[in-house]
Amino acid sequence: MNDNDKKIVLDFACKKISRDELFQNLPNYLKEPFLLEKYNEVITSKDKRELEFLRMIPLDNIQLLLPIYRKLILEDWHTENEDIARYFQNEFNEDIENIPILIKAINSVPKYLQYDVMKYPYIRKIIYAIGAQPEPNNIKALERLSIETEDEQIKELALHQIEKRKKLGRWEAFNNYQ
Repeated sequence: MNDNDKKIVLDFACKKISRDELFQNLPNYLKEPFLLEKYNEVITSKDKRELEFLRMIPLDNIQLLLPIYRKLILEDWHTENEDIARYFQNEFNEDIENIPILIKAINSVPKYLQYDVMKYPYIRKIIYAIGAQPEPNNIKALERLSIETEDEQIKELALHQIEKRKKLGRWEAFNNYQ
């Protein structure tokens, strides 16, 4: 993305131009293959700033980003992990293939989130995202996590989520359809 493209995206994000004007100026970004290529380039180059700009571009089909976000949540070079964890809870919650990736994310917390005051809220988001995945796989994964972890806070978070899911079910998925 060149400087002019970035300015256009920033104008859109700041509500200086409309969505229609954004795509009139950057028509390629409406094309899914082009956008996916840009995301993959960013992942390869580990360009944090470029990722921030790409994430400002609205999508009609957020599911397009599932394979991209599966990669990004395990990466340590950007600062989007918390937002991506929320996507797995609220948008990408219909695929049991997400569960092993989310478990890996718990075990690979990025450096910028290593302080306990930031680490455990992030891990809580990931555990919520695991809980939002299809049943009974979500509960089984949380049970396994609670047994296998040596971290008492993670164990407590997992057990709390198990209790909540058994009581309430997959409320995020239910709320997304209303």
